[in-house]
Amino acid sequence: MDKRKNQKRNIFESLKKICCDPLFILILVTVVLTAYLLSVQMRIGVPYWDVYNYLNNALIFAGIGSETSNTIIYLSPMLPFLTSLFFRMGYVSINAIFIVSAVIFIIGVIGLYFLLKERFNAIGSLTGCLIFISFPVVFSWAVSGCTDIPGISFSIWTMFFLVAGLKKNYKYLYLVLPTFVMASLMRYTSGLTLLPILFYLLINKDHIREIKNLKKIVLGVIIELGVLITAVTVFFVRLKTATSVFSLFTSIASSSFTGTEDVAYNTNVFYYIQNLFNYISVGPFQGYYQQILNPSQGAPTLLSYFISLIVLFGIIFYIHRIFSAKNVKVAFKDGKILRTNKLIKLGLILVLFILLLVSFYSQYFILSEIILFAFLYVIYVILIKNNTGFEQKNLKLDFMFLSWFGAFLIFQSTLPLKVDRYFITMAPALAYFIVLGLSEFIGKFKIQIQKKKVKPGLICLLVALIFLSCSTATFIGHAPKKTFTVDIDHSCQWLKGYDPDYKDKIICSDYPNAVNWYLEKDIRAGFPRLYNNDDDKFEDYLQQIGADYYIDSVSNSHPVIKGYRIIKTFGVVAIYKKI
Repeated sequence: MDKRKNQKRNIFESLKKICCDPLFILILVTVVLTAYLLSVQMRIGVPYWDVYNYLNNALIFAGIGSETSNTIIYLSPMLPFLTSLFFRMGYVSINAIFIVSAVIFIIGVIGLYFLLKERFNAIGSLTGCLIFISFPVVFSWAVSGCTDIPGISFSIWTMFFLVAGLKKNYKYLYLVLPTFVMASLMRYTSGLTLLPILFYLLINKDHIREIKNLKKIVLGVIIELGVLITAVTVFFVRLKTATSVFSLFTSIASSSFTGTEDVAYNTNVFYYIQNLFNYISVGPFQGYYQQILNPSQGAPTLLSYFISLIVLFGIIFYIHRIFSAKNVKVAFKDGKILRTNKLIKLGLILVLFILLLVSFYSQYFILSEIILFAFLYVIYVILIKNNTGFEQKNLKLDFMFLSWFGAFLIFQSTLPLKVDRYFITMAPALAYFIVLGLSEFIGKFKIQIQKKKVKPGLICLLVALIFLSCSTATFIGHAPKKTFTVDIDHSCQWLKGYDPDYKDKIICSDYPNAVNWYLEKDIRAGFPRLYNNDDDKFEDYLQQIGADYYIDSVSNSHPVIKGYRIIKTFGVVAIYKKI
């Protein structure tokens, strides 16, 4: 009897331990929230243009589709490839890409927990992950089928394997390159993660020299690199997209990519900085769906301002604590260094900072990234490296995340196309600094807090739960019953029944990739806005291509097109037929 009681007690204690584990709580919360988001996404449909491009590419990868005039095969291939696996198994549905996105999102959140745990305790890491999930751009795009979340998810794992490889087990370093390539193939811009990777390696160069099997590790990484480069090259050559991908990279790197006709065209380099509060928390609880997809269209909540103020004070306390530590030997306190030398070093930092601001404002992407790299490294070497009174591994992580945030802020800000979801690339770093500032602020008043018998970690967790509750309530209040893409689906299904010979007809649409997906045929693109909404000029275009049908979905008001009449409407979508 005693043995049975002990066994039951042990089982109960084990279950209790598991249920109280922050990682278990995180996985449970993430899975439940993701399941909810997935159900909503399946109901409301595809949220934006590019998802249909990925779906059409997935059909091609699965061998059940062919290239059309709307095919953009050189887009990031990994998400369409994973989606195509569902198609090969017979599940040909837009929901497939939502499911793939959901799984990758959960994997990314778990990776962020492990990455944050290299710096914070378990509760702090849980707090950071919940805050990350709560960001409006993350919450609303998590399972949308966009490549932003999958790209950042694998970037997170890349950085974790890098940090863990240098701090714990060098074997983790073998996983850095594969996850980096996966992140880059998920979203090409994730390749910019290379900058924080190189920066972290640079500030750890002394530690790297002490690795026993360094030559073996370097050789292994070189072999990995050779295999991966060969595989990726063959992949793009077989897709016949190598030239297009190379042209895309060079145009972005040279800042020659303009896209002035794109609705996202925006040359304001301070766009993301100006909307930073919106990316932390957006309100009110009731509003339009576009306000959570694009938080810049909404307004920051009081919570956003309040937590930003606390974090700011926390960061200030942290910086003060660094330079107030015992045995600090930073340049301006080292008596062995001449005053002139000190002024030169501080002057160098100031000059680099001014150059960074000038190049950033002038939108010189590559130059700005180089100066940022140099600026952070000089600060680290001159002011931080010789700080023996503070834990170096923590400072190195701080600088790594700072380089991560800065590298993507510069890139996305100087890119002439700006949409709010691009901020997702900076979201992990923002969550990191929020947790850092919050924990430092609470730590400043730790004694007073403990007197009230409250654990400081629980306060951090409470803040995260408030964030999550606000984001969930806001999402519920903004999520519609459907998006207009559902109307496009209904229109296409109706057209199939109305004209059984539709595949032999020329069909034009202002959302051609979506109509292409639903009708499974080549659709000609036609955009009234490119003709300055001149109905006569647009009619000439339709007559020129011999369009039998035109499907209008995004016009503010359906145009009056001579020679065509509206035969059916579904919500905001109208089907025109040639008279």
